[in-house]
Amino acid sequence: MLPAVFLSRARSAISNVKRLLSTISGQVFPFERIEEFAGNGESLEVAIEGLAHARARPGRYLWERFAGFLPVEIDGEMTLGEGNTPLLPAGKALSEHTGVGQLLLKNETMNPTWSFKDRGSLTTIAMARQAGEPVTATISTGNMGNSIAAYGARSGIRAIVFVPDYAPLEKIRAMAIHGATVVKVAAPDYSLMKREVLGLAAGLNLRIVSGNGPIRTEGYKLTAFEMYEQLEGQVPGFIAVPTSACGHIRGIFKGYRELKEAGLTDRLPRMIVVQAANVNPVVSAIREGRDRINPVAGQTLAEAITSGDPPGGDEIVLKAKQYGWLAEDVTEEEILEAQRRLAGAGYFVEPAAATSLAAVRKLRAAGKIGEEDSVVLMLTGSGLKDMSVFTRQHVSVIESDLRRIRGDVEKILASSRQGR
Repeated sequence: MLPAVFLSRARSAISNVKRLLSTISGQVFPFERIEEFAGNGESLEVAIEGLAHARARPGRYLWERFAGFLPVEIDGEMTLGEGNTPLLPAGKALSEHTGVGQLLLKNETMNPTWSFKDRGSLTTIAMARQAGEPVTATISTGNMGNSIAAYGARSGIRAIVFVPDYAPLEKIRAMAIHGATVVKVAAPDYSLMKREVLGLAAGLNLRIVSGNGPIRTEGYKLTAFEMYEQLEGQVPGFIAVPTSACGHIRGIFKGYRELKEAGLTDRLPRMIVVQAANVNPVVSAIREGRDRINPVAGQTLAEAITSGDPPGGDEIVLKAKQYGWLAEDVTEEEILEAQRRLAGAGYFVEPAAATSLAAVRKLRAAGKIGEEDSVVLMLTGSGLKDMSVFTRQHVSVIESDLRRIRGDVEKILASSRQGR
């Protein structure tokens, strides 16, 4: 157990102009609260006084320029160079495939550990440093554990990563190489494992962060601020986000809400909740007009979005109703096709990241997105994160040798010329 006196003394130094609010009933909690959710299971989010007067300021890093919007102090010893990821037109092939003329790709695979998780890890580790916590922990199927391990190593904070017992060995090794302690947990399903492990936090006086925690979502706000700069103050019509724990989508939207509160924009984007059809608790609730999610037990090749009963999912359902968000799920075959399409356009992403392309195509076909609407697809993680997909993706490799190489290349050239 961590020393409670030491931690409470360190946390008391944190400014009292910040607090945590439960996202549905509005309960108030101290900013330094160690549990990530309210007692009734609601998500928590950071409320900062004076955001209406916050402004971007000069700075080399995004977190410097938007420091007035952040609840934690960040310095150069914490960063691994996250952010500054490209926001580019998708190109003719993908635009024609989806039927969306203004299709943009936000390539989060270019973050230091190859996923969007690095933005949330930056603020998570900054909170640990600010609170004087020498150890932090997380629950992950892979990407977040890798990210927390890397950022913990950068800042000298020991990381403990709880993973389900089916977590791929390559992802476990990527965490362990940074010095993290990895704990494989056998459980009937990932959502149950997450709830049980999160329940240990208060008793152990150990901050255990999940994908939907209030401090982590503060890092995801940075994506909104970055796109605000990249689009020169314009706000996209839609942003499609592969959704599992729900922290990413609510963090991006919170960023735009705060930009609007500060008077830097006059509108909000409509978010698109994207899930795999096999594990779709949030999408199915929105589609059926319910106020609450029903747990879903299923499996999908999109392993990064496998939360069948995400804590805080009800908040996303209610936000979808309040703000007119869209929601769509996609089949396993649609995921594989979308991954191939993105790879054909130069983007090798993991299956979970490919879901947004397939979902937007379906929503456009249903008339819920217009041809001239601007749509951003969040490419959340690199294809190198999940190589097991190649058991289902066909790739062509020609076996040759020095004796046959000229003839083989001539055949390739002839085939290429015929295909034009």
